[in-house]
Amino acid sequence: MYKYRIFVTLMASSAYCCAVPAVAADDDREIIVTATGIEQDIEDTGAAISVLTEVDIRDQQSITLSAILQELPGVNVTQSGGLGSQASVRIRGAENDQTLVLVNGIRVNDPSTPDGSFDFGNLLAGNIERVEVLRGASGVTWGSQAVGGVVNITTKRPTEDLTLFAQGEYGANDTVRLVSNASGKFGPVGLSIGGGYARTDGISAYSGGSEPDGYRQYSASGRLLVDITDAIRFEASGYYADSRVDNDNVFPPYSSDDSQFSLAQEVYGNASFHVAALDGRFQNRFAFSIADINRDIISPSFTSRPRGRTERFEYRGDLAVIEQLRLVFGAEKEDSRYENSGVSDSTGIDSFFFQAVLKPADGLTLTGGIRHDQHADFGGNTSLAGNLAYRLGADGPTIRASYAEGFRAPSLIDLDDRPFGYGTPDLVPETAKSYEIGIDQSLIGQAVQVAVTLFQRDTLNQIAFAACPVAPDPAPEVCTNGSRPYGTTLNIESNRTRGVEAVLSIAPFERLRIDANYTWLDTANRSAGANFGNELARRPASSLYLNASYQTSFGLSLGADLQMIGDSFDDLANNRRLDGFALAGVRANLPLTEGIEIFGRIDNLFDVNYETATDFGSPGRSAYLGARARF
Repeated sequence: MYKYRIFVTLMASSAYCCAVPAVAADDDREIIVTATGIEQDIEDTGAAISVLTEVDIRDQQSITLSAILQELPGVNVTQSGGLGSQASVRIRGAENDQTLVLVNGIRVNDPSTPDGSFDFGNLLAGNIERVEVLRGASGVTWGSQAVGGVVNITTKRPTEDLTLFAQGEYGANDTVRLVSNASGKFGPVGLSIGGGYARTDGISAYSGGSEPDGYRQYSASGRLLVDITDAIRFEASGYYADSRVDNDNVFPPYSSDDSQFSLAQEVYGNASFHVAALDGRFQNRFAFSIADINRDIISPSFTSRPRGRTERFEYRGDLAVIEQLRLVFGAEKEDSRYENSGVSDSTGIDSFFFQAVLKPADGLTLTGGIRHDQHADFGGNTSLAGNLAYRLGADGPTIRASYAEGFRAPSLIDLDDRPFGYGTPDLVPETAKSYEIGIDQSLIGQAVQVAVTLFQRDTLNQIAFAACPVAPDPAPEVCTNGSRPYGTTLNIESNRTRGVEAVLSIAPFERLRIDANYTWLDTANRSAGANFGNELARRPASSLYLNASYQTSFGLSLGADLQMIGDSFDDLANNRRLDGFALAGVRANLPLTEGIEIFGRIDNLFDVNYETATDFGSPGRSAYLGARARF
């Protein structure tokens, strides 16, 4: 189902957002951009990357992207309720705010959230064409926030011929989803426009609640490509979502039903010029992007209206000096700000980077790079990285090894010291050092693919959330003077995460495919105090995903999957245990004509009662039925 390559973390330039990955038709090579920010054959990179294609996303039938990401190695998702509720994605045990998220190359992490993270709860899968997930620190490639990994999302791009797509489905809890898209190329202009609608009565966000909490979203996306000349191309993209979700008051041990709700309007856009020189050997990209997120949190006891905005200017150069050597370099300028209830703040970061990709021998790729980030509030930080990927012969295994560094400055909300807020003003930036080594091998003419990776990340001053009623040790002053009744952010002096990722894909015959991946994760708080040696919160020690798909001779496709998540804790003190669980699902789709098919699925087949965060509800057995058409 998924095309996996488990390699080592590479470093590179700024996001090459609009150079959309593609599969070359002549030899079925997979082209990716997330490893180095430039188009590369996945066999030539050292990055640990999982690729989700449009076919993968469609076949899984999931409404949200986070539900599909949960199935990847090294990825864990925490959902704070049902459809539309806040969803956090952690990669290799890193915090969710250490996951950098890109939509068409636009950095969409929200500066107005308590930790500067991205909420995957509002990101539905309808008009997404491709996702690349890079696992591991990648500070040289992506700069601040890429401590745990990168999720690079691409919406549907223009097709060569006029194409119309529509999909509708209905299911549990009176859930409705509609998706549409039209795309085509008209002379030098390519255009893709899509829209979506989703609503549900939902489930109770509080696991002990009695009333459902609903959700509704309208969304639209578009991409424009214009070939001005053979050497100059203009590209632009836009994304809009308007959402409402009902919430409960979930603050263990004081959780209860509540009538509060949240509104969100998300607007993301970018524009770029791509200029080729030296017969195409020197590629230049000049880009501007903006992410604007407005949220309203309405409760009987309070109202909060956070506003976040990020603007970025980027230049990236990609020079093929000779066939064996590529140089990637550039500069970025980012300004971010937030406002809430008349209080506002802003900051900025300027970055410069350089990387070299060298192929000194057949099968061997060496990559090295350096990046300097100059933060307006915290000064300069320089990140280094280096790696290799070496394939031992045409049919031999690929061996990988890497070292990479990551950096994340505290978000604006992390530092907000207003009474009854969540911030701590004396926080310092996080830094991380990441190591990994691995091997992968294809057997029996690609019918069997095996990969194993060992990784470790050491983080200093990681920013985490602590519940002040159960004060951390040592507790910051804001946690003991009564101004933080709901908890606060603080630096964990040191922590270590290490683990193993194993992937197995088997295609015993043409119509059957079996995929499996297993992640073992060991996290440890290494800061002096009462929490020394404790596990980090919401990091299951083990996770296993199995998927089997089979296509009959008359076109019916059948699938089944099993997800097993181990025990974890919900707090730094390790007082609140989250029990492990196993979820099974089945799905099917049947083509009726060349362009029309029906599909259906059952999630949580055995109606398991589980929680990914204390006191937050999770859906029980849920069935859905739908149809899609493409012309």
